[in-house]
Formats: sequence, structure tokens, C-alpha cells
Amino acid sequence: MRSSSIRSIRRAELSRAAFEAVIRYGLRKTTLDKVGDIAGVSKGVVLHHFKDKSALLEAVFRRSNSLLSESVVELYRYAETPYERLWAIIVANFFETIFNRRVCQAWVSLISEVPHNEECQRVQIANNERIRSNLLHELKHFLAEDEAEQVARHLGVHIDGIWVRAGLLPDPVETSAAVSEMEYAVSKLLPFDEISAAKHKDARNKIETIAQIALGSKAFQEKSLRV
Repeated sequence: MRSSSIRSIRRAELSRAAFEAVIRYGLRKTTLDKVGDIAGVSKGVVLHHFKDKSALLEAVFRRSNSLLSESVVELYRYAETPYERLWAIIVANFFETIFNRRVCQAWVSLISEVPHNEECQRVQIANNERIRSNLLHELKHFLAEDEAEQVARHLGVHIDGIWVRAGLLPDPVETSAAVSEMEYAVSKLLPFDEISAAKHKDARNKIETIAQIALGSKAFQEKSLRV
């Protein structure tokens, strides 16, 4: 049991090192040697836990998607209404800890590998389904089920599009700008009369304030390092 636990910890450490390597060097220039250097171990140790770069790449995908998932779960703890839970999903996907130029560039580099790696495809499909399911669960409070399905897909695509653009543009896309892009989409796809608009505004403000405290805290960041 202890041996298995140590192995899991080491794999998590190497996954974090690989994620950092992709951020620093880009996918093409990330090597097992560089991952080992960041982790403070030899290439042989990396190979002991991951048989090749493809297996390591899958672990990086799982880690990046886990960070997003952990952020949503954390904000859900403070969300009390469908409005707040919807904005928890949106804000979690664009909080500055994970939504910054370096990480966005790394993500664009990573998704270019998806068509060529079946394991990465499965991880990305599962991540897309998780986001769609989370959105759908809340959108059913605002729309008929068939329309909620369509809107969930559209918002999921919009989230991906903002991430891709942020990874490709020479200047960084600020978190507030990304969330405002989502607010515009929400205003066009959901009922948005005067009362609804006020509820969305209040929900966004509350969740953004909580995110600064909860997701920006040292405790959460240390927790994320263990994912």
C-alpha cells in the first residue's frame, strides 16, 4: 500500500513537472530530460513512471483538466442559486491562476496533439462532456430541456474559443475580459430581461469576489499542486 502511495505521489510530481515543461518550452521542445530536470530526477526515473512521451502527455492533459474541475468544485461550495452556480462554472474556467497567457499557450500546444493521441482524445472528450453536463444542469433552470442542450453546447464551444484565442494572440486576455465575453453570450442565449440581468450581474459579482479569495488562496493553490 505504501509503495503504491509513493508511486502515485511521484507520478503526480512528474505530471506537474511535465505541465510546467510544456508551459516553459512548448510541446515540441518538451523532452523527458527537461521534465526530469524540472522534477529534479533523471530521465530514467521519468521513464520508470511513464513509458514514453505520449503517456506523459496524457498525464498532462489529465492534470490540466483536473485543475479546472477542482476550481469549479471549489466555487460550487459558495454558490446558492442556479445563477450563482452558472457563474461559478464560467468564472472557474477563466480564473487567473489557470487562465493566463503562458498556460493558454501551453493548452493550444497540447490540443494540437489530440487528433494524434487516442488517450488524449478520451481525456478531452470527457472534459468537454463534464463542462457540457455542468452547464446543462444549471441551464435547465432557465430554458426548456432541448434548448438547454443546445445552449450548453454553444457555451462550451465559446469557452474553448476564448482559450484558443488567448493562446494565439500576442497580448494576454484578461480574466475580466474573458468573463465579459461569456456574459455577452449568456445575455443572447438565455432570458435576459431587466430582472434576470440584475440577477446575473449580482451572481457574477459575488462569484468573482469569492474566486479571488477561494481560488487565490494559498491553501487552494497548494491543494491544486497535489492534483
